[in-house]
Amino acid sequence: MDALLARTSVGISELREAPARVFEQAGDEALVVLNHNKPAGYIVSNAWMERVLDQLADRVVATKAVARLGTLDQARPISPDDL
Repeated sequence: MDALLARTSVGISELREAPARVFEQAGDEALVVLNHNKPAGYIVSNAWMERVLDQLADRVVATKAVARLGTLDQARPISPDDL
């Protein structure tokens, strides 16, 4: 069985009948769209998507920072005038 990665679900037929209502129902969370009781896709709000993208960007920056910590001993000091 496919995992449902959202707390709320909606049938694809209901999505076709009233898409605006389904988007409103999603609110600030993810909403799984089911087709024959299997996940067909997800609907997310702008706020939810923004949070996810911010978290991904933070993770990328953190990964790069950790990698660069290993080369800290090779860094050379610079003065503000060099910038």
